[in-house]
This record gives sequence, C-alpha cells and structure tokens, in this order.
Amino acid sequence: MKIKRIVSAVLVSSMALSLAASCGIRQTVEVDDSGNKTYIYKFNMYTQNENEYPTGETFYDKFLKERFHLKFDYDRIPRTDWETKTNTYFAVGSEPDVTIGGKQPNYNTWAKDMYLAPIDISKLPNWCKLWDGVEGGVDTVVSLASAADGKLYYLPTVRQEKVQMCWDYRKDIFDELGLEFPQTADEFYAVAKKLKEKYPSSVIVSSNGQKEGAALTGFFQMFWIPELILQTESCVDPVTGEFVPYALTTDNAREMYKFINKLYKEGLIDKQIMSVEKEGFTKLNSENKVFLTYNYVYNIKDFTKKSEGGKWAWSPDMVTAYPEKGTIYKKDPTFSNWGPAFSAKLAQDPERYDAILAYYDWCATPEGQLFTTYGVDKEMADKYGIEPSYEMVNGEPEVLDGWYHEVSNTKGTKVSEKYGTIMNTFIKHPKRFQEARGNEIDKLWAALMEHDNYYAFPEFAMRYTDDEEDDYTDIVTSLDSKRDEYMARFFMGESDPNNDNDWNQYINDMKKVGLDKFCELQTRVYERTKAEVDAKTKTQASTDSED
Repeated sequence: MKIKRIVSAVLVSSMALSLAASCGIRQTVEVDDSGNKTYIYKFNMYTQNENEYPTGETFYDKFLKERFHLKFDYDRIPRTDWETKTNTYFAVGSEPDVTIGGKQPNYNTWAKDMYLAPIDISKLPNWCKLWDGVEGGVDTVVSLASAADGKLYYLPTVRQEKVQMCWDYRKDIFDELGLEFPQTADEFYAVAKKLKEKYPSSVIVSSNGQKEGAALTGFFQMFWIPELILQTESCVDPVTGEFVPYALTTDNAREMYKFINKLYKEGLIDKQIMSVEKEGFTKLNSENKVFLTYNYVYNIKDFTKKSEGGKWAWSPDMVTAYPEKGTIYKKDPTFSNWGPAFSAKLAQDPERYDAILAYYDWCATPEGQLFTTYGVDKEMADKYGIEPSYEMVNGEPEVLDGWYHEVSNTKGTKVSEKYGTIMNTFIKHPKRFQEARGNEIDKLWAALMEHDNYYAFPEFAMRYTDDEEDDYTDIVTSLDSKRDEYMARFFMGESDPNNDNDWNQYINDMKKVGLDKFCELQTRVYERTKAEVDAKTKTQASTDSED
C-alpha cells in the first residue's frame, strides 16, 4: 500500500521543534593535521528491539575511516517508529544523508517530494555485477525499482532465494492412509476429507504463524491469484499476459472463497487461520492435529522435531484448481527494497556523495560480502587489536567458537553487536546462504522446474504521477478494508459466495468505495509504465547490439 505523501500537521508540529533544535549546523567533514578528509554522514537505520549496539568508537568506525574516509553518525530508530520519524525528519529539513530500512513506496514518495538523490549506477560497477544472473541484468532491476520519473533512488538488495514456500504435509500420516499428495483442488478436498474421517478432532489445515491473509497464500495460488495480492491488488496473468487490476473481485476469487468456505463448513481448516500465532500451530502439531500447511521448505526439520513422533515432508507438487490451464508456484521477487537511499542535500556535495557510493560498491565485492556476512578474520583482527569472528578452512569461512551462528543457531556474540558493523548489506556470502537456506531452496527449485505448465506471476513496474498516487492512496484503504470484511464473511459463512445475491452485494459494495475508479487508474498506470519500460528496453538492446 502506498504511504501518504504529506506528514500530518499534528505530527510535524509535535516533533518539529525538538528535531530542529537538535539538528543545528551539521558537520559534514573532518580534516586532520595532514589535510586528510573524513566525510561524515547522518545515518538513519531502523533496529530490531532485541539488538544492542556498541557505544563509543568501534572497530568498524576505525575501519571505515582508514579504508574509506567515512564516518557514520548513527540515528538508530526502533522499527515501529522508523517510518514516522523519518517522514518527520524530511518534513522539517533534518533528513539523514543515508537512509536504510525503507520500502520502495517510501523511497518513491520521498523521491517525488525531491528529498532523495537519483543514483548513477555507472559509479557502482560491482553492485551492477550482482545482477548478472538476472534475465536482462541490472537493467531489469532498475526498470522495476525506478520511481515515476524512471530514475533509481535506492539500491535494491539481492533476493538469493528463488523459491521458499510450498505445501508441507505429514508424510507418515499420508503413508499410513495410503494417500498421495494432491495436485488439484478437488484432490486436495478429497484428501482433507479422508484425513478428517481418520482424525475427527484435528483441524487438518492450519498455518505456522502466517497470519493476516498470508496464511492463505497457498489457496491464492491454487486459484490463480498471486500470493501477495493483499498488498499488490493487481497482477498480470502469466499465461495470457492479461492485466488484472483488482484480482480479489474476479471469478477466480469467487471460486477460492467458495472453496475455503466449504473447508470451514466441514471442519477441514483451522477456524483461526487468519490470526493463528506460531505457538498455536506448534501446539496443534505437538498434538497431531494438523497435517497440511503452506509454509517454508526449510521448516520441515523443525515441524518434525516438534510433532508427537511424526514426520513432515515438503511436496514437490503445487495444487491448482485449473489443471487444464496450469499450476502456479511462488517465485520470490528479483530483489528486496531494503537497501540504502541518499538525500538530495548529500548529492549537492559530489565528493561526499561519491565517497559513500564507493563504500557501498565495495560492499558488493566478494571481499565486501565476506566482511558483511562473517566479520573479521585473524589478519584484520590483529591489525585492529580485536577478536576474530571467523577463520578460513580449506578456502571457506567458518564461524569461530563463541560467536553466534545463524545456521546452527549457536548462542554467542553477534558480529553486528560486537563490532558495530552493518551486516549483509546487499547479499550474504554464498556459503552462509547455502548453509542457512540455499540447499533446501535449490532442491525445491529443481523439483518445481521438473513440472510442465508451472507458472509464476511476473513482476511489473507501476510508476504513478503525484496525482495518481494521491488517487491511489485515497481509494485503496477503503477498498481493501471492504475486501477484508467480505473475505472473513465469505470464509466463515456470514455471506455465501455460492449465492449470486451475496456475491453481487460484495461487488456493489466494492464499487461504492471506488472499485471502478481504482481499476481504471491501475490499468492506465500499468499500460503507460509498460510502454515506457518496453521502449527503454528496446533502446538499450539496440545500443548494446551496436557496441
């Protein structure tokens, strides 16, 4: 959902005086006795509540100054306050030089308000190389991540996961009853019925803490709807190429509502699936009362460990309600939008701007990936008089004893907390990724790719003008609120999606809060943006062929 472009007057007035009083004249450079410059940056980042960071000058501060002539003046903001506080900084002219932790709507909105600087990716050759494995390379990433003016205002980070989610199931129970994992919606229903007959006190289908609609992503895909539709609203059909401006008012959505309504009526799905917490799923699992869930492929070991003598497995098959058309699987996005953005004021000082870009480009190198993932080896540790966090064994990094290891969840000191470093800036070191998730993800990807007629919804760019974004924001909140109201009513039987009058009432109520206007807006923006991206891609391809 797009964020509001203007911070409310009440919010600004309540915070402006304290922020303005604290900002003063910001120091941007230090010069030592030899004339060497160190550039200073106000660095805004959100923090997890449980994270602690060192105070005073850290090893990382010394490293940045010596290697890159940089110094970060941190403003670490709790995640729950980050967006509000950052909006206010911009509103009162106290914006950070570097901001991380935002999402693309945040960055694009600030770009429209001219708070952010466009990024010249020619100054980031190593960051560009990160995208060599993507079809179309860095040009594809830039086209998807650019703001309405076609310029890039933040640096996306690599999504190393191709796929992560699939149907997980209790293989021991399926084997006991001689059941094959279903591949169609009808087969899914039949299997759920047989499980319920054998285990009448069970809920059959539940969710491992994937709440507020995310628990339904497996069902969305079953009925040819993207898994993130509650956030994106629109999609492009991967087979026909048709643009669908609001997917949850389509015939496919109605069939999904009917299907889940049937599961609810017959006790085949957790009544709390829209709000179930992780602990609730764990309890059901330990009591042998849940046998199917749409979740992450790498959670299988944990599910098995916490079950009462059971064995969970992930299925290489997705489920579809339209076998004649094909099957949808969830492909992860090309990138994440958590990377850094830079203020327009910073860009007015080209030396300082280029210096921070050089640092971030180094973070994308193999050396930078190693540093931002594993920390410090013995050579660097000896140089700075600190403890090393890893060593090289047969050419590969290994976390040393006493340090936290996210793969084995070994308790110990976190590199970020000890050194004050910013970890995994753009990409994890390949070894850490493979250990943590990559091996299971690769297996799932290979299994899905063995299927014919398996499709993922394509990514596409949407570039709104200021007026269009205002219109979007004005409509979408009411529209989605009404959608969520009816979704709950359809699932739980307060309204019947099988009944034409009830369905028509839903559509009419959606129209009252702006459905038609929203669909016209989305279609117009999509078609214009697609034409812009296609034209730029064609021009780039022509230039590349001439070179």
